[in-house]
Amino acid sequence: MNTRGKLAALFLVTILALSLAGGALAGPGDDAAGKALAWLATKQNADGGFSDGFSPNSGVGPTSDAIVAIVAAGQDAGAWKKNGVSPLDYLEVQVSAGKVTKPGDIAKTIIATVATGENPHSISGVDLVSKLNGLHKTGGFGGTLYEDTLAVLALANAGQSVPEDVTARLITAQTKDGAWAFTGDTAAGAGDTNTTALVVQALIATGHRDAIGRALDYFRRTQNDDAGWPYQVPSAYGTETDANSTANVIQALIAAGESLSNWGKAGRSDPLGALIRLQDVKTGAFNYQASLPGANLLATLQAIPALTGATFVRVPIVRASSAAPTAAVPPQILPVAGASLPMLPLMLVGIGAALACAGWLMRKSKT
Repeated sequence: MNTRGKLAALFLVTILALSLAGGALAGPGDDAAGKALAWLATKQNADGGFSDGFSPNSGVGPTSDAIVAIVAAGQDAGAWKKNGVSPLDYLEVQVSAGKVTKPGDIAKTIIATVATGENPHSISGVDLVSKLNGLHKTGGFGGTLYEDTLAVLALANAGQSVPEDVTARLITAQTKDGAWAFTGDTAAGAGDTNTTALVVQALIATGHRDAIGRALDYFRRTQNDDAGWPYQVPSAYGTETDANSTANVIQALIAAGESLSNWGKAGRSDPLGALIRLQDVKTGAFNYQASLPGANLLATLQAIPALTGATFVRVPIVRASSAAPTAAVPPQILPVAGASLPMLPLMLVGIGAALACAGWLMRKSKT
């Protein structure tokens, strides 16, 4: 092979490598998550925490959700500082002050702690895992079915065994039409997509995947023509697609190993597309529903993990660094994959293969 041929071959290999890298770095979920995260950074309170959007004050639940969203996008939550205080600092203050007492709040704090690579057994000297287990009663942890499901996921993510009576209760609490209800009501029509999506993930996390089949049928029946989901069907409040419900179901489908491309409706895009259509293109925030435009904090918090393909079966982990720089605006988002396999490793493999091919061509030219 002459010099011109060598250059042509190397050029083609370089194009291949760049195209593989570009595929890994780009995607509708990645772009939407980056915009949503940039908007979220503007909503951080002076105490380092986040509100639920209904009150200006920070809360344990939404701050934990924010940490999971930040980590799902590949960022260090410890670097998200407002006035030198991060959302992790906010949670530690609340735990130290004895304000994290409800099972749902304890569970969310454990999940957020695990996501940052910290030890949930020692948060400001408090063992939250023991505290959660201390609330265990027959069949649950003293909260709603939704809170008990969060507790199951918290223990699973913390590497702890889940009481068998709790998972047994989750299985028997399935409604007659295959869903799960926030309150645990088993009557047909009582279930909702949000609780069902969370229970599906909890059952998968505890090795009970065989118990989720009817839930997938329920998701099929309640999916709207735009490929998204409402909170409940039927509902006195309407069945319009909302971002929260769609994001939750997307996470459950990903956890169940379902391809979102198999959940397209009427020739339209898949559920990920339905979720992205609810994003405000100017601000990056998510609307709750198309008919209710306006930046919705909770909808945005719940959308980001779904956009990146993260689930609560095993939350992604980005270890918080104490040496992380203070920044009012978070650092650039790392490459993540919208509702698919992690793309960065695939990108590196692709580039490596391309370079190996280039080496082979160069050796071939010498023979």
